[in-house]
Amino acid sequence: MTPAPDADDMAHVESAACEPSGSSGDKAALCTYTVKVTSAEAAESPNGAWHVGVLASAEDGGTTFAPKAAGFTVKG
Repeated sequence: MTPAPDADDMAHVESAACEPSGSSGDKAALCTYTVKVTSAEAAESPNGAWHVGVLASAEDGGTTFAPKAAGFTVKG
């Protein structure tokens, strides 16, 4: 099994597209990231539970890393 990426690994990936979410005073955002895969790549993906790691960057330059921010299941 390949180990999960860490914060250093995540610093070199593409950014998600984020839009403000919630009321005007709320600092929440909804971020989406799209991964394009071929049919062959999708067929080769192992079935089961997967997790999404997230490196969030603040306007002041601070960062925080969540190795299991979300999850999904691949079914064959």
